[in-house]
Amino acid sequence: MKGTLVLAILKVTSSYARNIERPVEGADDVPDTLQWWIGEQTWRIRTYGLDHDIHSHSIARTGSEVLDVALQNNAKHYASVTKVQHVLEFADCNDPVEVAKVFGDAGLPARLEVAAGRFAFWKPDNLKYRSHTAPR
Repeated sequence: MKGTLVLAILKVTSSYARNIERPVEGADDVPDTLQWWIGEQTWRIRTYGLDHDIHSHSIARTGSEVLDVALQNNAKHYASVTKVQHVLEFADCNDPVEVAKVFGDAGLPARLEVAAGRFAFWKPDNLKYRSHTAPR
């Protein structure tokens, strides 16, 4: 599956269900992320580190302008809490050799999960991410 992953690793860890957010302070803290998968479909993915919750939203837009939209959205709404942001290109995100190289080049562990062929997202740790809550 070909696509571009915009990955913003945040300086906070939070729980949507408990409505709490705190700074990432140590190596054991799992950061939240904001991600955009831009492929045949576009998805916005938000992970919550405290309870490994994930919210994914299909975005009606596709095409080259979506990358600009994603970057502008992240800057507008998350700039103050973004630790680092990467734009990662995949010819085939199901190829473990390619995934290891792309993440290795970015200095990140290769923890990419493909969600039923719809989108791919990076996991800050090795635990299972699933939807625990629905956005209000």
